[in-house]
Amino acid sequence: MRALRTIPVMVLLVIVLMPVNEGFYVTSINYDAQGDSQQWEWRYNREVMRNTSGYLAGHMLALITGVWLARRHRYPSAVALAAGIGTALAATAFLTAHLLGGERVRVAADGRALWEPAVIGEVPYGPLLAAFPLYALAGAGLGVLLAGRPRSRAARIAAGTALLLGWWVATATGLMQDDRLGLPLWSLVVLPPLAAATAIGMASLSLDAWDLHPALAGDWGDTAAGALLIGLTAWTAVVTVAAFARAHRRGRTNSPVGRAHPPP
Repeated sequence: MRALRTIPVMVLLVIVLMPVNEGFYVTSINYDAQGDSQQWEWRYNREVMRNTSGYLAGHMLALITGVWLARRHRYPSAVALAAGIGTALAATAFLTAHLLGGERVRVAADGRALWEPAVIGEVPYGPLLAAFPLYALAGAGLGVLLAGRPRSRAARIAAGTALLLGWWVATATGLMQDDRLGLPLWSLVVLPPLAAATAIGMASLSLDAWDLHPALAGDWGDTAAGALLIGLTAWTAVVTVAAFARAHRRGRTNSPVGRAHPPP
């Protein structure tokens, strides 16, 4: 099955994005971390970012894969395949990132071992990984609802560019959230890519590191992770119901959506 080619693509995304994630704190948060508190924040941010490498790009890959499946299979079959492929992508992302990211001894820039604050939050892996199959299912529904649209090549390129740009803006905005959530909760529910990025950003920066000793200040991404799960589940449910209704009305439950394609 050609859809299984997304598995090595997921591995490649984790590997390619690993150095980008590792350098995120220095390039985007604090290029000159000083003192044990900021040094600790830097090292922990790097660890979290490495262990979630490829997740946000993988969510988009799952969405696109779902659309692709809906255009080549009967919708009920596409739904089942999307759920399976999405789950496989989640497992691949988790295992690859943990294998390459690892948990390392946290040391300061001068080589000293850093002491660790008493309160450390956990990365909300559950919602972030559950988003993979949900995105794939939503993509399958979108594949039905958007079948044949847009028709022109220029319109498809414009739509794809807008999607990539919007996803990038949401990702950058979410990753910059630190120990204080600066976004309205409704925006996290309505925009799952923003919620996922915020969950990762706050999971690594929920400390007040600008004092002598870092103190617990944020929620380690729990609010954003909950918003991701609620919002994405709702979007997926709405799209899935609408897609089944459209497929039923047009008799598409017995034939692939869009142009005829040979089975992969």
